[in-house]
Amino acid sequence: MASKQAASSLQQCLRTFWASRRATCSYRTVRRSPQHSRLASTQSQSFFYRSGACALWMPRLRQPTRHFTTTLVARKDESSSPSSSSTSAPEPQSRLYTFTDMQFVASSPDPNRIIIDVREPSELKSTGKIPGSRNLPIKSAADGFFLGPEEFEERFGWEKPSQDDEVIFYCKAGVRSQAAARLAGQADFGGKIGEFPGSWSEWAEKGGEVESVD
Repeated sequence: MASKQAASSLQQCLRTFWASRRATCSYRTVRRSPQHSRLASTQSQSFFYRSGACALWMPRLRQPTRHFTTTLVARKDESSSPSSSSTSAPEPQSRLYTFTDMQFVASSPDPNRIIIDVREPSELKSTGKIPGSRNLPIKSAADGFFLGPEEFEERFGWEKPSQDDEVIFYCKAGVRSQAAARLAGQADFGGKIGEFPGSWSEWAEKGGEVESVD
């Protein structure tokens, strides 16, 4: 009889204890069981805190989100500044010659007006050249623009143009002649610079006179 009363008193104490725990605890209290253990392992947003005969279901606190900002600072380009652009010398402008102009120049030789073919020697042998023109291959002998008068004449066989001369460049289709005109301006090759944009393609197509090259 005494043992039954003791067991009853123990059960009453346990009920009182659990009631007080539910009233004072801000979290939901559950009894520990295999089902709760499996549930705890599958929850990603919460976890169990076990102590003694009970387990507390506690929510997982989310970490605060950090925000980063990036500020782009424009870099000053020195090449586009007014001081640098004002000090750089502009490239000399070339005079553009038409087919009719070149016919007149070729038929009326002038010692101070030099027609220069900048194609390779093999091209001249294959097609011929504009009558009276000189050869200065820009692809294989671009350094010729910067040679001294004596070295130039020794290498190419004709006198280097001076500042009193006008040089007129042509090639096959106008691309190399344009590059030669720019290079001549940088090297002070001749006093005036001209180009024949149509070059040999237009000259041959329109029936210009041809001088053969051996």
